[in-house]
Parts: sequence; structure tokens; C-alpha cells
Amino acid sequence: MSRSTFIILFIGFNIAIIFLQIHKESKINELLYQNQKIEKDIVQFKQKKEILLHQLESLRNPSAVKEYAMEVLKMKKVALNQIKRIAEVA
Repeated sequence: MSRSTFIILFIGFNIAIIFLQIHKESKINELLYQNQKIEKDIVQFKQKKEILLHQLESLRNPSAVKEYAMEVLKMKKVALNQIKRIAEVA
């Protein structure tokens, strides 16, 4: 192998290494960006979960159910004279 062929191969190999290093760095940056986006989504989903759990607990509250029934659904308390006994069928 002559000296000029060796120099050309050496320079070509170094250029290839430089391009591979740049490609590696760009992939690392891309993956770090994706990781940051996913972590941001996780935080948002945890906040949404806390809000929904709070809403669920407030909807399970009997006084809130009673208030909703009376105000929104316009329901009234049942009087004893409205209750009728149904004969059991056996």
C-alpha cells in the first residue's frame, strides 16, 4: 500500500468517524427531548388524576348528591303518605 493510499484512507476514516459522532449526538438530543416531553405528560396526567379523584370524592358525598337531586333534577323528599306497600308475589 502506498503512502498516498494510506493517507486517503486515514482521512476518509476520520471523516466517517466525525459524521458518526455528529449522528450519535443528534440522536441523543432527540431522545432527551422525547424523554422530557414524556415526563411533562406524566406530570400533567398526575395532576389530571388528582383533579378527577377530587371530583369523584365530591360526587360520592351524600349531601352533594342530595343537593344535586333537589336543585338540578327538581326532586322532592318523599312523604310517608306517598309510600305504598306492594304485596309480595311468591
